[in-house]
Amino acid sequence: MTTKTISPMQTLYAKLHTLGFTKPIVKKLLPEWWDDDIANTPAGFQEASLILSKYLSIRYSSLIGDAAPTFIFPKHKFKHSRNVEEKDLTKSVALSSLAARLTLEAYELDIPNLNEFSAQSIRETLLSRNAPWIDFNTLLDYCWEIGIPVIFVENLPSPKMQGLALQLQGRPVIILTSARKHGYLVFHLAHELGHIILGHVTDNDWVIDETINESGGDDQESEANKFALEILTGKSTASYRSESPLYPNDLARSALQVGRENKVDPIHIVLNYGHTNQCMPIANKACQVLVKSLGIKETDPEIAKSTFIQHIDVDSLDDEKALRHLIGM
Repeated sequence: MTTKTISPMQTLYAKLHTLGFTKPIVKKLLPEWWDDDIANTPAGFQEASLILSKYLSIRYSSLIGDAAPTFIFPKHKFKHSRNVEEKDLTKSVALSSLAARLTLEAYELDIPNLNEFSAQSIRETLLSRNAPWIDFNTLLDYCWEIGIPVIFVENLPSPKMQGLALQLQGRPVIILTSARKHGYLVFHLAHELGHIILGHVTDNDWVIDETINESGGDDQESEANKFALEILTGKSTASYRSESPLYPNDLARSALQVGRENKVDPIHIVLNYGHTNQCMPIANKACQVLVKSLGIKETDPEIAKSTFIQHIDVDSLDDEKALRHLIGM
C-alpha cells in the first residue's frame, strides 16, 4: 500500500482555497516563469509563499506555518447588501488592491493635493473645456490627469463590489468593476471620486461599495452621492421626473433636450429618471436609443481599458501577467 505525497505547492493551494482563491485563479496570477516544482525545495517554497503573500495580501507567516491563512488589510468601510457578508468580498478586495499596487509601480504622476478640488470646481473646469456635458470619458480622463488612477478590474471572483476607493502610501486609486455597457460607470466613478476628495479614504481606511446607487446609505455614502450628482448635473440633489410616464423614445428625446440645455449627460438623465421613478427597464431602453443617436461606439469598460493603457506601460512590469489577467487584457 502506497501513501500519496502531498507537494508543498498543493499545501499552499489548499490554504489559499480556504480564503476563496481556487487553484485556477492562483495559477493565472503566478509569473510566467513559475513552475510548481520550484517549491519542492525550502528556498523555493519560501519564494512561492512570498509571491502569494504579496499578490493576495495574506500574512506571510500564515502561509509557511501551520496557522490558518489570514489577510492583511487596513480597515474597510463596507457597504454591502444584506445577503453578502464582508468576508465574502475580501478576496475581490485583495485582487483589486493587487491591481492597484501593480499599476502604481508604473505610474509616475505626482500625488494630487485633494484640498484643491470640489465637485463644483471639477464641473466648472471640465465644462470650461467646451465639453457639452460630463460623461464617463470626460471624467475618466480628468481623474488620470490630476493623479488618480482608475482601474477597471474585469476578472474578480464572485461576489464582487461595484466600486472601491483606496489609498496606498498616500496615493488614491479607484477600482471599477461593473460590466454595464453605458451610463452606469460615470456615476460609479464620480461616487468613488467623492469618497476620495471628501476625505473618506486614507492608507488605513478604504471604502468598498458592493452596490452603488443614488439613494440611501450612511452619511458618507450620502455625501459621495451628492458629490457625484453635483459633478454630473450641477445640483447635489438632482432627480428627474415627468408629469406623465414616458416611453423609451420619448424619454430619450426629452433627455437629450434637457441635457443640451443644462449641460448634463442625457444618458445619466435617463438612468436617473429610471431610478427616481422606479422604471429602470424603460430607462435602459432609452439609454440604448441615446447610444445609437449619439454615435457612441465604445462601451464604458472598453473606454476604461483603453485609457488605462494610454497611461500605464504594462509591459514594463515584472508582474505583467497578473495585471493583464486582472484587467482582462
